[in-house]
Amino acid sequence: MEMLKYSSSRRLYYQAEDIAARAATRKILQKNGVKIIYHRKVVKVLEMDQFPQIQLDDASYMPADILICAVGREPGRNLKDLGLDKAGIKWSNKKGILVNSHLQSVSMKHIYACGDAASAVELSDRRASHAGWTGFHAVQSAILPNFLLPEDTVHPFVPRVTFLHPEVAAIGMTRAECVKKYGHDGFQYLQVDEIGTDRCDIDAIGVFDNELSSSSTSAQGFVELRVSKPDGKILGATAVSTAASEIINEIGLALCSGLTVRDIARSLHTYPSYGYLMHRVSLSLAMNNLPGALSACGPTGRLLGWLLRTLLVPVEWTKRRRKSKRMREWEATGTDLEIDHHISSRLNCDVIGLSYFEASADVKFCKLARQHADDELFDRDMLTDFIEW
Repeated sequence: MEMLKYSSSRRLYYQAEDIAARAATRKILQKNGVKIIYHRKVVKVLEMDQFPQIQLDDASYMPADILICAVGREPGRNLKDLGLDKAGIKWSNKKGILVNSHLQSVSMKHIYACGDAASAVELSDRRASHAGWTGFHAVQSAILPNFLLPEDTVHPFVPRVTFLHPEVAAIGMTRAECVKKYGHDGFQYLQVDEIGTDRCDIDAIGVFDNELSSSSTSAQGFVELRVSKPDGKILGATAVSTAASEIINEIGLALCSGLTVRDIARSLHTYPSYGYLMHRVSLSLAMNNLPGALSACGPTGRLLGWLLRTLLVPVEWTKRRRKSKRMREWEATGTDLEIDHHISSRLNCDVIGLSYFEASADVKFCKLARQHADDELFDRDMLTDFIEW
């Protein structure tokens, strides 16, 4: 199977997701026989002998059995034939019916919208479970007085799942969003791979290969948790696993309830389940500092841990204030953009799958990037962006 993907430094897999999830997605697709063609644009699609032929920008042609156009969807396509303009209901192709915070039409107060049709729902949050949530609140807004209506008619924490094999799931703030808000050293995150765990070994049973674990779906699996400093409040998580969609539900509960990483660490998880890895990550994050270690030492220890965290709050706040918003945005950009693995392999550097921020620590790569920025063999835009960053 071949998949066309035009790739530059700013057009990547899963642009709304963490760099780790994007890299894992690429590996999953390639492991399943998908060949990805980089740095090419589709110019035209022709039909030859009842099969599509794809013309690329280098004048080459690619035969295909099936052409899949997966460019997303807009609500306007389903709304345009409903006669909304005649009814005086304001709407747009991209946003849908224009509504207020209570999912009420801004132009016709007796009309309510939910799910994909409501402008209050962000494009990235238009998912089946969220449609049900907003549907309930649209009915609630229509029949209850304003003083009884909740503020969160649109859910603040919508889980994002792509059902590959293994699944890719995330919720809350991405790593780049955490960097943008707190700075690169203003929060904690920990990523642990599934490979080498007992669950991974169980999954590998029955796979006839010399390297069992690398043949199982857990080979690309990992769990990453992001928490604030110094209180350990959970900010977001990413999971790539056979049961990633189930693992991420626990973090959704934690986010909605304002829980900390210590709360998850105190909760026993079944072993050897897929979710046990999240417990290990939480335990590591909870115990990697003195306040966290004290919190595990009974009532007196918890009190001392709370006092220490309280004293550290103004310290972390001062650190964040010293780092300008522009600097945090600069760090976030470097965290989110991935080094093109074709470029890194051509430069013979081991920075495949790393972000700009991580690759900037590789002196050899930085020197070669400057040396080859004008080279025809490389993606000059990407190298130029990296050098400017």
